[in-house]
Amino acid sequence: MSKTQGMKSEIVRKLIHFLGLFYIPAYELLGRELMILVVGLMTAIAIVLEALRRCFKIFPDFLLREYEQRGLGAYLYFGISAFLITVFLPKDACFAGIVAGSLGDGVAGVLKHGGKMAKVYTSVGMFLSSMLALFLLGLDFVPSLIAVIAGVIAERIEKIGRFYINDNLSVPITSATTFYIVETILKCSIVNMLP
Repeated sequence: MSKTQGMKSEIVRKLIHFLGLFYIPAYELLGRELMILVVGLMTAIAIVLEALRRCFKIFPDFLLREYEQRGLGAYLYFGISAFLITVFLPKDACFAGIVAGSLGDGVAGVLKHGGKMAKVYTSVGMFLSSMLALFLLGLDFVPSLIAVIAGVIAERIEKIGRFYINDNLSVPITSATTFYIVETILKCSIVNMLP
């Protein structure tokens, strides 16, 4: 497969990834409580799709990486992570996790698998695309910066010991949790500095 064909194939694969960004306007429109229900329902649908995929091979091979064909699809991990952060974290933290996990990790995947770029360039692409999106969303700079750095680190960790770490689960949760912790620390520090 040529580099151009590889890039096109990876972009098609990552379009599913980028669809995760619809979470943001949906959350703004529906609010937290309804969003928990929607993400929970979509994750339940992903579980059903995963069962059908494993029984009947309903997806074309190019949509799934080899490890996904043997294990669970990335969309299921992403659904679980989106559900968990929506249930447990506030809106801005959720947005940071979704941006890093959907846009940032998607860009990294296109550069790595489609463009055959070195990991350092994929990390830079993930970092820049995530920071730009969080800036455009108007999220606080320092929590965004540290959350994206944490997400990039999580994306780079492929295994711990003999256990494979799926970045579709680890990146959104790590980024969202980091954003929340840093934002909370900064707010507490500012409140303590007030007379």
